[in-house]
Amino acid sequence: MPVYRIAGLNIAMEPVYRETIDRLQPYLSDGGAVDFTVTVDAAEFAAFSVQSPIPNRPDLDEGPYLYTQICRKILAEYDGFFFHSSALEMDGGGYLFSALSGTGKSTHTRNWRRRFGDRVTMINDDKPIIRKIDGAFYVCGTPWMGKSDIGCNRTAPIKAVYILQRGEENRAQRISPGAVFKQLLEATLLPKTRDNMQKLLDLFNDLFSQVPLFLLTCTKDEEAAQVAYDAANA
Repeated sequence: MPVYRIAGLNIAMEPVYRETIDRLQPYLSDGGAVDFTVTVDAAEFAAFSVQSPIPNRPDLDEGPYLYTQICRKILAEYDGFFFHSSALEMDGGGYLFSALSGTGKSTHTRNWRRRFGDRVTMINDDKPIIRKIDGAFYVCGTPWMGKSDIGCNRTAPIKAVYILQRGEENRAQRISPGAVFKQLLEATLLPKTRDNMQKLLDLFNDLFSQVPLFLLTCTKDEEAAQVAYDAANA
């Protein structure tokens, strides 16, 4: 069974469809013990496929199904969680921008690339994983990167997290997690059990005790990238 290196873990799984195989190929592991195995439960996958945006297309649904199983396992046992955001690395630090789809996450991170050039590397434009490793938090690239399909197999220590909203001016204000708790929960995959929900809340608490959280009101102008960067590096 092939083994893939995702979020610092060796994950064994055997995709069937070419779409999934091709997407996972850059993440093939070059060795090491398997951390866990993901298998497909036929009945569960059938139900998942029926409820997908394009029903009954198992070739398109296999990847998201596997990713969901990966995220649930990582939360349960490996101190990590999915976080719907656009994530980049700059000068060795990871910056994450979360918002509802269509708000402008990709536009904003594009402005970082315009503003700062080769100093910026996109880690994942839509579906990164956050993990706590040896007490520190990292953002990790995954094979699933949203419509833009921008990202790479890369991990970076998190420098700042932003909740993005459109506005008439560019302004970054540091906030507490409680002020945007609903948005934070909407940005992740909610657990099925009480124990795992508590793990998620504990991870949020630990993350934002280490990493600043900002409410970023911004325009589509490139200057917004400079405002966001300056807030985290003041």
